[in-house]
Parts: sequence; structure tokens; C-alpha cells
Amino acid sequence: MAALPALPAIPSAAQYSSQQSSSEIPKLQETAPDAVGDGVPRCFSAAQMAALRKLADIFAPKMGERPGALDAGVPEFLDFLIGASESERQTLYRNGLDRLNSEARTRFGKDFAALTPEQAKPLLAPLAEPWTYAGPPDPYARFLREAKDDMIQATTSSREYARAMSRRVRSAGGMNFYWLPLD
Repeated sequence: MAALPALPAIPSAAQYSSQQSSSEIPKLQETAPDAVGDGVPRCFSAAQMAALRKLADIFAPKMGERPGALDAGVPEFLDFLIGASESERQTLYRNGLDRLNSEARTRFGKDFAALTPEQAKPLLAPLAEPWTYAGPPDPYARFLREAKDDMIQATTSSREYARAMSRRVRSAGGMNFYWLPLD
């Protein structure tokens, strides 16, 4: 008796079969979004992104079987991370990348991305200064230190690095704990 008012809303078998044949729902296989999506730069300009890629290649290059920052997609990850960070950190990165490009143009007549690692050394000289707890007072030196730390941490925390290390060493079986996004 309680269900009688709902009977008109339930489609009949004939109505259901006609609806299903005319608009069948395709079966799609699900895939994790980060497994197929290419990152689109959102925080940095094209010139800044190119400088960030070059910096990542210098700070965390590929070494033998160990993937480098470029193999792990670190520049794209940092573009996302810095884009979601507070404005002070975004400004630090943007100004630092702009300064890298302007100093490269002043000294060598080309953007930082076009420099060789040997040409880039003088521009990265603030990294040779002694480490202090307070950090460097110069914003450019602070950018270089933060970028280096971020790139190394992102590389060693990446899925690609975990896979390479678990193939390389038998005792590294526990290193394959890369977290996939929960959907």
C-alpha cells in the first residue's frame, strides 16, 4: 500500500527497453588522471618554465638508472605546487626565474634555458655561499636554495624514482609505496 503512490514513476519494461536501445551508455575504462594528463603551465610564463626545466636538469640530472628531475616531471609538478602556494612563494620563484633569464641575457646574450651547464655556473654562484640557519638574506640566493631543495625532494619522491630504485636493489621492495590519488 505504501508503494502505490510511486508506481506511476516506475517505467514499464517496454519503456525501459526502448530507452536503453536508443541511448546505450558506453562502457569506459577508468584511468588515474595523473597517468594520462599532461601538465599545462599555469603559474609560470613560457620563458620562466624553460628556465625552470634547465634548472631542474642542472640540479637533479639523470644518473645511470636513476631518473632525473626532467624524467620525473618535476618542472610541471613545481608549476602546479607553486601555483597553489601562497603569493610570497610565487613571487620568490617568478622573480628568481626572471633574474636567471635576465642575467643570462646580460652575460651570454641568450636565455638561461639555452646555456650550457658550464655557462650556468656563475649564475648559480650564490649556492656556493656557506649555509646558515637563517638562510640567505638575498632573495635570489633564497630562491636558488629553495628551488634546489624542492627539485631534489620532488625527484626522489616521484613514482619514476621509486620504480627505478625498486628494480635496482632487491632490498628496495618497500620503496614502491608511491601514493596514487584517491578518486
